[in-house]
Amino acid sequence: MRTLLSWLREFVDIEESPRDLAHALTMAGMAVDAIEEEAGETVFEFDITSNRPDAMNHFGIAREIASIYSRPLRMPEIGFEESGLPGAESAAVSIEDPDSCTRYVGRVFEDIRIQPAPDWMRRRLELCGVRSINNLADLTNYVLLEIGQPTHAFDLDTLAGQEIVVRRARRGETLVTLDGATRDLSGDDLVICDAEKPVALAGVMGGAETEITERTRRVLLEAAWFRPSMVRNTSRRFKLFTDASHRFERGADWNATTWAADRIATLLGASGAGTVLAGRVDCHPGKRGLPSIRLDRAKIRSHLGVDVPAPKAEAILRSLGFDPRPDATGWTVPAESHRLDVAREIDLIEEVGRIHGFERVPATLPAVGRAPAETPCEAEEARLRAAVRGLGFDEMIGFSFLSTEEAGAFGDSPAVPLRNPLSNLWGVMRNSAVPTMVGALEWNLKRNQSRVRLAEFGRVYRKDSDGYREPRTLTLGATGAVRPLSWAERGRPYGFYDLKGDVAALIRPFATGPLSFDARRVPRHFRSGHAATARANGELLASFGELDPGIARRRKLRQPVLIAEIRLDPLYRLGLRQPGHRRLPRVPAVSRDFSLLVPDTVRFGQIAAAVSGMKDLASLEPVEIFRGRNVPQGRHSLLLRASWQRLEESLTDEEVNRFARSLVSSLEPLGISLRS
Repeated sequence: MRTLLSWLREFVDIEESPRDLAHALTMAGMAVDAIEEEAGETVFEFDITSNRPDAMNHFGIAREIASIYSRPLRMPEIGFEESGLPGAESAAVSIEDPDSCTRYVGRVFEDIRIQPAPDWMRRRLELCGVRSINNLADLTNYVLLEIGQPTHAFDLDTLAGQEIVVRRARRGETLVTLDGATRDLSGDDLVICDAEKPVALAGVMGGAETEITERTRRVLLEAAWFRPSMVRNTSRRFKLFTDASHRFERGADWNATTWAADRIATLLGASGAGTVLAGRVDCHPGKRGLPSIRLDRAKIRSHLGVDVPAPKAEAILRSLGFDPRPDATGWTVPAESHRLDVAREIDLIEEVGRIHGFERVPATLPAVGRAPAETPCEAEEARLRAAVRGLGFDEMIGFSFLSTEEAGAFGDSPAVPLRNPLSNLWGVMRNSAVPTMVGALEWNLKRNQSRVRLAEFGRVYRKDSDGYREPRTLTLGATGAVRPLSWAERGRPYGFYDLKGDVAALIRPFATGPLSFDARRVPRHFRSGHAATARANGELLASFGELDPGIARRRKLRQPVLIAEIRLDPLYRLGLRQPGHRRLPRVPAVSRDFSLLVPDTVRFGQIAAAVSGMKDLASLEPVEIFRGRNVPQGRHSLLLRASWQRLEESLTDEEVNRFARSLVSSLEPLGISLRS
C-alpha cells in the first residue's frame, strides 16, 4: 500500500525523518518495505497484514503514528451545507439479507457536474497508484485511501423505482459489470438491485447500466458493510479483485459508513460540483453488539515479561481507539468495530506490547525445571536425516497443497478439499508428495541447475472410512550426473539403480525383515519398466523410479527425473536395528563365477532366496548381464559370483566344488542352467 507522508501530516504531527518513522512503524507491526521520493513527495510502501484492514488507509497509519509517539490525532474535516429537500424522499433503501449486509448508508447528491477532479486530488491519487477518472469517481477513491471505507456512486436516474434493494441473486439473473463482462449470477452472490434487477455485485464491482457518466445529474452514494466471506467468495468465483473487495473481505468497519458518506459530501460541497440533500438514508437492520474484553494488569506483566505502568497501558489503548474502563485490578475494554481482530485479552496485551515496544522487553532465559523429554521417533528421524545428508541430498520444505488435477494424476486416494483455498492451484491437501518434489526439481532445472538432489520430510493427507490420516513420508528427487563433472572422469547420469541403492541404504538402519523389490505393481506416474516398490514382511515401504516421460514432457523437463517415496510410519514403528557384533573371519573367502542362462521372468530376489539356506555362503553378487547372440529368446546370460567363507578354517577345493554343484542344483527349479 502506497502512503504519502504529506497526507499523513494532515492527521498527526510528524517531526521524525522518513527513515526513522519507517523504522518505528515497522517495529510496531506496520512493515515499511520501501521509501521513495517521487515528484517532490515522500512515498512509503507498506506491507499491511490481512488482519489489519483498519490500517489500509492514511488515517489508520496516522493513528498508529500518534499512538507510537503519544501525539494527538486530528480527524478528517466534516462540514457541509445541506439543501432543504430530504434525501430519503429521493431514494429508498431496503435490506433483505441483514446477515450479509449489516448496514447500508446512502446520500443523495443533485445538480452534479461531472468534470476532472481538482489537481491536488488527482496528484495524490496518482502518487498512490490510482488512475484519475472524474471528480465523483476520484472522490470515492480518495476517501477509500483516506479512511479505508469503500463507497460506490450510482446514477440515481438509471435506478428503476429510485430504489436500492440488497438481496441474494436469483436464478437466471445476469449483470454487466463496469469492465464490460456479463456475469451469470447465482444464489451465493449478494447483489445490489433497483426495483427490477441487479445493478452491482455487493462489495466487488458496480454495474455498467448505472455507471456515472457526463450526463449524470443525480447521484446516490453507497457506503455499506458486507460480510467478508460473502465478498470473498463472489470475488474469487468471478476472478474480480478490486480495491473495495480487498478491504471488504478482510473486514471493514460498519460504523465508518456514515463517516465516509459525510466525508464525501464535505469534499463534494467544497468543490462546488453538486448539492447535498438533507439527511442520510441509513438502513441498519443487522445491528451488531460487540462484547467487552476483560484485561488484568497482572496479565500484561505475565505475558510480556516487562512492567508497563497502568497509566501508560491505558493511554496506549485509548490512542488506538479503544475506551478502557479502569477498576481495581485492570480494565473492561469494549471491543471496537474498526478493530475486529481484537477480540480477546491476549489481543489487547499484544497491542500494549507492540506500541510500548517489544524491543524494550529484556532478554532472559526461561527457568528450566527438568530436561526436555525426547519426542517420539526422534532417534529414528535423526538417523534418517543424517543418512539423507550423507547420500548427498539437500533437504527442502514444500507446500502441503496441490491442484485438483495434480492430486488426481499422482495420488492413489481421494484428495481432501480445502474450504477456503489460497489459490486455484492449491485447492486440495496433497495426497502425494511427488508433484511437490517434481515442481522443486523443475524450478531448479529452469534456472540452469542441471545436477539436483533434494529430499523432503513431510506429510500427505488422506480421508478414509476411519477419518482423516496424515501419514509421514520422505520424498527423494534426483536428476543430472551422479557426481559433479570434472576433467578426470566422464559424467554418468543418475539412474534407476543409483536411486534403488539410496532407498535401500535409507531403509537398512531399520529393523525390517529381508527387503524385496517388485517391478510389477508401481504407481502410474512412473515410467514402465523403470520403477519398483520395496517391501518387507509383506508391507509396502517405498516406491521409486523414473518419472513418466509424458509428465516430464508436459512440464518441459529435458532430462530424466528420478523420484522415490518412502513411507516413514511403518519404518518408525519397527524402530532402528539394535547394534550388535560378530567375530571377523580369520581366513579369506573363496569365490566362484557362474555363467547362467536365466529366464527373463526370474528376478534376482528369487535367485537369492533359492540359495539363502546354503551353508557357509558369504555373498552372492550379480556381476554382468548379457542379451544377444547365442542367448536364446526369452532368456539372458547372468554372470553370478558366489563367495563361501568360514571363521577359523580354510575351505578345500573339494568343499567348494560341492558347494558349487549344490548352488546350481538349487537354481534348476527356477529354470536356470549353466551356459555350455
